[in-house]
This record gives sequence, C-alpha cells and structure tokens, in this order.
Amino acid sequence: MANVQWPNKQFLVLLLGTVVLYLFECEMTVRAEPMKLRQAIEIVQNRNPDIRNYENQIQSIEAKARQTLAPSTPFFSLTYNDMLSALTPGGAASTVLQLTQPLGFPGKAFLSYSAIRAQADGLRSQLRATQLGVATSVKTAYYQLALAKRNIELNHAQRDAYERILAIAKRRYEAGSITQVDFLNSEVTLYSNFNDLADLNASEVAARAQLNVLLGNSSDAELETEPFHAVLPPLRNRVEALDQMTRNRPEVRAATFQTEVTGQNHKLAWMSGLPDFQFTVGTTFYNIPGASPVNLSDAGYINHTFLAMVQLTVPLWFFFNERESIVSTSHDQAAAEANLNSVLNQSKIAFETTIRILEALRNKIENYEKHLLPLSEQSFLLALTNYTYGKIDFGTLAITALTRRNSQRDYFVAVTSYLINYAVFGQLLGEDL
Repeated sequence: MANVQWPNKQFLVLLLGTVVLYLFECEMTVRAEPMKLRQAIEIVQNRNPDIRNYENQIQSIEAKARQTLAPSTPFFSLTYNDMLSALTPGGAASTVLQLTQPLGFPGKAFLSYSAIRAQADGLRSQLRATQLGVATSVKTAYYQLALAKRNIELNHAQRDAYERILAIAKRRYEAGSITQVDFLNSEVTLYSNFNDLADLNASEVAARAQLNVLLGNSSDAELETEPFHAVLPPLRNRVEALDQMTRNRPEVRAATFQTEVTGQNHKLAWMSGLPDFQFTVGTTFYNIPGASPVNLSDAGYINHTFLAMVQLTVPLWFFFNERESIVSTSHDQAAAEANLNSVLNQSKIAFETTIRILEALRNKIENYEKHLLPLSEQSFLLALTNYTYGKIDFGTLAITALTRRNSQRDYFVAVTSYLINYAVFGQLLGEDL
C-alpha cells in the first residue's frame, strides 16, 4: 500500500485562510449596493467648499443685520467744576453727572436693516444656485458613468451576436457554401469588437474617475451606479415653466435682491441729510452753596439741580459731503437693474434652448422606441436567418448587425442627453428635478 503524504499544517492553514478571504470578498461583492443618485448629490453638496462659503457668509451678514437695530452706545460723564487747585476733586465747587444717548433719525436703522437683509436673501439665492449647479454636475457624471456601463453591456451583447455569425460562417465555409474571405471577415468583425470594448472600458474608467473626484474618493475606486432605466421625466407646460423660471431661478432672484439692496442704499444716502439726535440727562451737586445759580428767597441756595437736553446734529453741508454718495448709489441702482434685465434675457435664451433640445430628444427617443429599435432587431434576426441559408452575403449581414448596435447605442446616448438636459432645465426653474 502506497504511503500518502498529507500537506503540512501551515499549508492547510494558508489554504483555509485563502478560501475564507475569497468567500468574504465574494460576499462583499454580492452585498455591495449601487450608489443612488440622490445619495451622491448629498455627499458632494455636503463637502462642497463653495456651499460652505455661502453658508458662513449668510450667517455673518445676518449677524450684521441684527447689529443695525442695536442702540448706539451711551456715554457717561463726571465733571468737577471750580476746583480750588489742579486735580483736587474734593475741593470742587460742584459735581456734575450726565448720561447722553445718541439716536439716529427715525427710520435709518430699519432701512439699513432692510438693505442688509436683502443682501442676505441675495446670498441665499446664490447658495441655492450653487447647490443646483453641484447637483447638475453630479447628475451629469452619474448618467455618463451609467451610460458607459450600459455601452459595455451592449458590446457584450454584440460580441455574442458576432460569435453566432462566426459559428454560422464556419459551418458554411466547411460546407463550401462561402469563400474563405467571408469566413475571415467574420473573424475580423469579432476581434474588432474586442478593440471597441477596450475603448469603452477606458471611457468607463474616465467617467468613474470624474464621479469619484466629485465624491472625494480615489479616482480609481470601484463605484456602482443604479441600473440604467430609460424612463423619461415629463416636460412641463412651456408657459408655466417660463413663469416659474422668471420667479424662482436663483440667479434671477439674486439679481432682484441686489436691485433691492442698491435701492435701499440710495435711500440711505438721501437720509444722511436728516438730523440725528442726542438726549442728555444729568444732575449737579453744589458742594459750596454759593456756587449754585438758583437762590430761593425763602429757602436759600439750592445745592442739587437737574438737567435735560436734546441736541440736533444738523448736516448743513449735506450737498457738499453726501452729494457724491447719492450719485454713486444712483449709478449702483441703475447697474443692478441693468444686470437684472441681462440675467432675465440670458435665462430666457437658455430656457428656450434647453426646452427645444428636450423636445427634439424626446421625439428622437420615441422614434427609437417605436420604430428603429424593434425594426433593427427584427432586421438583424432576419438577416441572420437569411445568411444561414445563403440568401444574403456576409457584407449585408455585417451592416445589419452594425446598424442594430448603432441604434441601441444612439438610443441610450439620446436618453442620457435627455436626462442631463432635464437636470439643466430643473436648474433653470430653480428646482432639483
């Protein structure tokens, strides 16, 4: 009986560990769920520095707005009058205590508050525009990655078709019904498809790297998207959508708030010609009775008196000092209004361009779904059958197979373009569609 030499324990442990690791990796691969589009958008928005910048600017300017309503700082004064010698308060004839509260002309503080609040609202609109822009960028990268993966799947399906064609060509060549040229051409077609696959893999790597960079991952990290579904969101009513864009597009709202800010600043420049006030209350203690200016015949000198005073700061040189401020703010307001009109015009042009593209793509996609895709599939199957029985040559079959592949590819390209342009359309409307 032959002696059987069993592997040593170290080898068995290593083999067992390798098997366990392989099973674990397989389980992780099975359990790995594709990243949802909404999840990708949230991740990118949470780490975007421009969004963080606007959020902090808004908090800062809101604090400044609240500060405009705070009252001016009062000041207190203590005066020793008629001292017998320098720096001897104890020998002063009288001691004066006063409290003064400055107050601006009524309405100035609220106007400043309104102007800064409008500026904060403008920043919120810019923040919203940035959020929508980030979402559109993520959607574009996500859809392009999904398209790249779908093209690879189509290439695999096309490879299966070419392998069927090669098998048929081989049988017919062996039977002597076709020439060697046709048989070699079928092989060339199959191997050309492998070259196409290399290009598609490179496109998938580039699309995945783009999305990974947005997500903050390593550019070569594995990333799965949800399966490609050719489900088209519906178009909006043109008139309603245009009205919504005019009212809700963040860029338009930001320009509108900027116009409001410059208008408030122009009013403030004019209000600088109005007087400001100071209210003062005080009391005086006369340490020497004879120093008191009040002498009552029946009670003698009064050694404790009170003071109440209102002061006006009249801007007599208003037109010399503030004229240029008024001129400057008037031009700022005119510039803001011109910018608002420019943003509206650009928005309308972008709206019309985008909605025309969406309508054209939708018609193209419907034509693919109703006619081109089923016809190209039927044509390929018929051509494959006819080639099997020698009714058509290999060139006709190859063209039919390529037409089928191009129809499928162009269909998914059109769907991806529609989804990307629909994201731009939502960005114009101020919605994350």
